Formats: sequence, C-alpha cells, structure tokens
Amino acid sequence: MVPFTFSISEYLLLLVCPVLAYKGTQVIYRLYFSPLAGFPGPRLAAATSLYEFYFDVVRGGQFMFELDRLHEKYGPILRINPREIHIRDPSFYDTVYGGPLNKRDKLRSFTQSGLPLSAFETASHGLHRERRKLMSPFLSTQSVTNLQPLIQQKVDLICGHLSRRVNTREFLDLHAIFASFAADVLSTYVFGQANCYGYLDRVEVTDEWKKYVNSLFEALLLVRHVPSLLYIARRFPTITAWLFPPFYWIYRLEVGLIQDVKAAYEKPERDSMISTILSNEKVPDVEKELERMADELKFLLVAGSDAPSQVMAITMFHLLWNPETYQKLKDELDEAFPILSEADWTKLKYLPYLSAVLKEGLRLSAVVTTRLPRSAPDEALQYGKWTIPPGTAIGMSTHSILRSPDIYTEPMKFIPERWMGPTEEVRVLDRYLVPFAKGNSSCMGQSMTYSWLYAVIGTLVRKFQLELHETDENNVRIVRDCFNGQTVPGLNLINVKVTKEFN
Repeated sequence: MVPFTFSISEYLLLLVCPVLAYKGTQVIYRLYFSPLAGFPGPRLAAATSLYEFYFDVVRGGQFMFELDRLHEKYGPILRINPREIHIRDPSFYDTVYGGPLNKRDKLRSFTQSGLPLSAFETASHGLHRERRKLMSPFLSTQSVTNLQPLIQQKVDLICGHLSRRVNTREFLDLHAIFASFAADVLSTYVFGQANCYGYLDRVEVTDEWKKYVNSLFEALLLVRHVPSLLYIARRFPTITAWLFPPFYWIYRLEVGLIQDVKAAYEKPERDSMISTILSNEKVPDVEKELERMADELKFLLVAGSDAPSQVMAITMFHLLWNPETYQKLKDELDEAFPILSEADWTKLKYLPYLSAVLKEGLRLSAVVTTRLPRSAPDEALQYGKWTIPPGTAIGMSTHSILRSPDIYTEPMKFIPERWMGPTEEVRVLDRYLVPFAKGNSSCMGQSMTYSWLYAVIGTLVRKFQLELHETDENNVRIVRDCFNGQTVPGLNLINVKVTKEFN
C-alpha cells in the first residue's frame, strides 16, 4: 500500500482553511447576529478592528478625526468597531460615565499601557474604586494645599531661569520647563526631597522629561492595538529602538523609574508618598507589593506630569498670542498683588479673570484626545430609540465636547470672558467643562493641576513680560491622537524670550 502523504501546499491549506472559516463566521456574526448589528456605522468597522487600526497606526493617530467624519455621515450614535458604540452628544456624557452609584467598567483592552497593576489599567469597577481610594487622599485639595511650599519652591526655580534671560537673545521652551517643573514636584512628593529629579536645579533646563513622556504616549496607540509588542520591545530594547526611535526614551524612562521606585520602596524617606502608603496598616499587604506600587507610581509620575504641563504651555501660548487678554490679566494681578511674594494658590484662585483664563486654557487645550470607553455591566442604556445592551463598550470624546460649537460660541477662539457672563449661562458651560472627565474614573489630579496653573501662570504673568519666539498656532494645533493630543512631530514647542522683569 502506498503511504498517504501531503505536500507542503496541502499542509498550508489544512492550516489556513480553519482560520479562514473561523474568521468568516466571526464576520458574519458581527454583521448580522451581534446585539450591535443594527447600529449605524460603516460595515467594515463593524466587521473588523482593522478599520480602527488603519487610522490609528498606519495613518498615525487619525481615528479621532475619522470619528468626526463618521458622525457627520451617520448621526450622533454609531458602531465604530465590532464591540464598541461611540456617541457624540454632550448631554449623554453623564449617563455614560455615571456617578458614585452607577457601576461602570473600563474596557481593559483600551487601557493597555504596560502597567497592568495601576488603577488606570484596572478595568473592574470594584477593584478600580479601591485602588482610587488609596491614591485620592494624596491628591485631595487639602493635601495639595499642604504641598504649596514645595510648589512655590519649584515656581521660584522657574523664575530664576527666566530672570537670567531678561533682555538676552536666549529663548526657552515653556513646554520643556513646565514638564521639568511637574517632574520635580511629583518626584519629590512620591520619593521624598532627597530623591527629587532636580531638572530645575540644573544650570540649563533640558527637554529630557518632555521627551520621555512624549515618546511614551506616541507608542500607546500601537501598544493598545498590539499589546504583545510591548513585551517583545522590553526583551529586545536595542533592536526596538532602532526600528522605533521613540522607544530609546521609553526604555530609559522605564529603567530609571523602576530603579527609583525600588530604591524608595526598600528605604522610604520619611513623609514621602511611598513611605506613607507602606506605613498605613489599613492598606492590604497585596496592595503594598513592589510590583503593584511600581505600576501605580510610574503611572502617576508620567500621566501626572504630561497633561498638566501641556495645559500650562498651551494656556501661556494663547495669552501671549492675544496681547489684550495678557494685559488684562496682568492688570488684575498687579492690582491684587502689588507685592509678588504674597501671591500663592490659596489667594490666586479667588481672582475672577485669572480663573476664567485657566478655565479657557483647560477647555481649548483639550489635551486628552482619545475616547475613554465605559460599559454598564448591569444595565441597558437608552439613547433615543437605541437600546445599548448591558456590557457594551460606549465611548465619548471629551475633546469634541470641549470644542463643541453647540456649547461654546466660537469654540476655537481663546475667550476667557465667556466664563464671566450671566450665572445661568456659565452654569451650562461649567456642566460641559470636562477636561478631567467625570464619574468614578475621572482624573484624580484636578486639585494638583489647578494649583500648578494658578501658581505658575499667575506668577509668570505678574513677574515677567514674555514674547513668543518663532512660535505660532501650528505649535499648539492638535493633529494626532496619542491618547493626549500631539502636534506635528517636532512642533510641540512654546519658545519665548524674556523682555522685562517686574518687582
């Protein structure tokens, strides 16, 4: 009897056919039998996540703009991939993101950042809430107020760098100096005074920390779609950095942060955040383990420095780009604080025009560009005639809400006065001022961000006359979604010269 054998092509066919059959069946289910089959949207997006992958990865962070185009075509609710609904209607925002009594889970695949034990990546409602409880006391208004001497110390260092450049031809990148400020405040708070990164203590401010965090965010979209790439990149860092240059900075950042957390964990400095957590008997031991603490604190240092420093830089740009607004704020600060040393966050926050400027800066910068999907695991949500099944991922974009022409007149213009109108009108605007998101998964760093904005911008405008140097609207125009919005590569610079210093 002749033995039955297969050729190589036949072996390949035997392997490929089941895969094709499975994929074909999957597509048919998604298009015709899925609970989401009836929702509007492109059929290709309903069939495969490759539609989103193309705009996010191949075209470099363009899916946020594709969503705008799709909403114009299909309406306020649409299916954007096999598992997710996207809604563009600010009035539905509170329903999706819920309050303390509404159970909302994150979409685990959407929060891939290489820090699986951080609260950010914790998808389940219950565990996420417990991990927020651990960190929220450190970021409360009272804790931030107690941190004011440290914040002021770092603001003084910024002023020192600006003072040395009065009437010189030198210029500074405000984004880099603000990122350095944020890194110094947070590293001191987390690790202790002796372990402050000290970027502002250097003779020259560099863009090192800005490169670290920008590179990390540039990689997030790729990691979100192909999370296994992060494991491969960590195993082969040199090759990865050659193929994907931003990984050089990512790897340096990761190695440095791991060393910093481990050193502080093994020998915590008194009164540091890490020391307070480790000494708290109410915190379960499993939550104090090195790996868990490392993920949480690494996320805090990166995310807690990137967005606030961008907002500070973009707000300063708009002030300098609008000289009348700048002068109006300067006049308010001069009148309120004839002696500059008396200005601190607890007093600055009561200045009405400064507060309006900062709200407008937060609104127009709209730094978080990505959608943040949530699901209601125990209830169906109703949007108009559409019933969204329990457990369905629903995404909304704060970026589009903050720049919505239906809410804000001339939304792309920097108009602080909009926040000083009739009480009822301002109340409506405040409802949709969501730069920190809302609900159980809102950003915990609101008080910290506001304290930095008041202290830094209030002090700089009161103390210095600045002018933009080779910087225009292209330097703040968001053209890519990298979780946080990014400019054209290399243009995220707010260069200024210092023309005068006031007493």
